[in-house]
Amino acid sequence: MIEKGRISNIQTGMLAVTSLTIIGHLILLTVVINQSQQDGWIAAILGTILGLIGVVAITKLSQHFPGVTLIEILFKHFGTLGKFIGVLYLVYFYIMVILGVRLFGEAYRMMMFETPLWAFTLVIVLLTTYLVFIGLETLARTNQIVLPIIVFIAIIVVLLTMGNKDYSNLLPVFGQGFPPIGVGAISVMAWFGEFVILGMILPYVQRPQKILKTNIFAAVIVLIFFLGPITGPIAMFGPQEAARLPFPTFSAVRYINAGEIINRFDAIAAIFWTVGLMVRVSVFYYGLILGTAQAFNLRSYRSLIIPFAWLIAVGALLFIRDFMELTEFMFETYIPLNILMGIALPVILVLFARRLKKKSPQTKQS
Repeated sequence: MIEKGRISNIQTGMLAVTSLTIIGHLILLTVVINQSQQDGWIAAILGTILGLIGVVAITKLSQHFPGVTLIEILFKHFGTLGKFIGVLYLVYFYIMVILGVRLFGEAYRMMMFETPLWAFTLVIVLLTTYLVFIGLETLARTNQIVLPIIVFIAIIVVLLTMGNKDYSNLLPVFGQGFPPIGVGAISVMAWFGEFVILGMILPYVQRPQKILKTNIFAAVIVLIFFLGPITGPIAMFGPQEAARLPFPTFSAVRYINAGEIINRFDAIAAIFWTVGLMVRVSVFYYGLILGTAQAFNLRSYRSLIIPFAWLIAVGALLFIRDFMELTEFMFETYIPLNILMGIALPVILVLFARRLKKKSPQTKQS
């Protein structure tokens, strides 16, 4: 086994919460508000329920093959087709890494527009490369410390923006009927498809037999952390204006002025982005190099860290031309890609795994 570290169930859930929450705050908000308008919060609830399909599937798949990662399962138990799907997952992990790196750069360019994009890319790649190098245990412990701090800051921000919000902007409920809510729910379900990265982490969990409850609880926490940011900008700006904002939560935070002492809360938002994206990119970065090392039967993944750091930096810079293309990617590619990789394939794989398990006793008897 390449990875020797072990993490607790709680640490696993917290990694999932941080990883999904940051991408939800930064970019998914815009997608869902555009699609569902003031009913985005309903879409979030329905989408979370649908997203649990993928969460349960990847957890059950891991429990069917204890002690091995998603890539090992595909390469060892599903033949040539499994190897092909395994390569697709490695490409998917790479896309998710460069998406996070590019989001980091685009978010910071809103505040420091004269700084070149490559500078922000270099910062996040160096930070995440170090986190991946020191290992899964340290990454999980770091996140366990910073996530409660982020939550505490988020609660303060919510309280300080209450005076600027008019929750009548969330009315009428079902104002445009169910179809826009359904479209938004599919986007949220796709977002939860990112839970598939846990397939690279679950073999190193201390109590894998109880991890399903932890993962479902983590999904509920992600939903709770998403409801405030999706209702807040709508209550503050109205559904039409909120849908046009590139980063709705950032725009809401900039309205805060807590007197002479603190009047630049956008800096706090930047810290939130930095820590959240650092964890998210590190999780997918870890899954990418661990899976690659396992695919090539390497003894350690550390020799791949630096080469992949270069590939990630270059990929993030060439991924898209500007923020407009990033938004188009989220609307047109991110949703179907995540539904395929995070929902459909895990469900198909776990169904095949059950059939394999049923056939194996019959084979032994014959």
